[in-house]
Amino acid sequence: QSRMAIKQMSAKDRLAIFLYPPNLIGYARVWTLIISLREEDPWSSMSMWALMISLGLDYLDGPCARALNMCTQFGDLLDHYTDHITMFWLVYVTSNSTINIAVSALHCVVACVYMAVYGHYFKHSAGVNFVTQIVEENNYFNMPALLWNANTCIIPLIKMSFALEWGVPKKASTSLVDFVDMLGLLVTLAYSIAVCLPSTRDKATANE
Repeated sequence: QSRMAIKQMSAKDRLAIFLYPPNLIGYARVWTLIISLREEDPWSSMSMWALMISLGLDYLDGPCARALNMCTQFGDLLDHYTDHITMFWLVYVTSNSTINIAVSALHCVVACVYMAVYGHYFKHSAGVNFVTQIVEENNYFNMPALLWNANTCIIPLIKMSFALEWGVPKKASTSLVDFVDMLGLLVTLAYSIAVCLPSTRDKATANE
């Protein structure tokens, strides 16, 4: 273990932060997102798979950073800025609801401004309030977080997939999907507002 730590420490010392492997994964995410944004048809197969690769890489950069002891503020912000621009783009392209697009735009702006002001993402704040604690709770039964993810990622990708594979009209949906999407929209809106409100208690105390 000590040898591994020495190797990791030496590699960390030799590299500039911008060249850390987790941050290289982050650059790949940005590159695939740009590919999707530049596609003439945002519903194309290239666009969808570029977004899928970007979201897939999102599950690698964090574990990589922790395994190599290369967690940095730069990498964290790169990750979350990419996340929120990706989520807004997915909703913007696939939603037939102006309100949904507006809420997603608000959430993206709030997240980007928050990170620019405080230098970290919502979840890394010292305090929480009732809404942020519920959404950020780390367990497999966190329905608000699941609905938020459905609204910003899962439902848009399902719509794109059905349009490409089965020729379903773009932005087509069902009453059930729209209902779940609306619930997710409410969570997204509530979370966007809650992070702007004062914390009611310390996060460490809230998790006890």
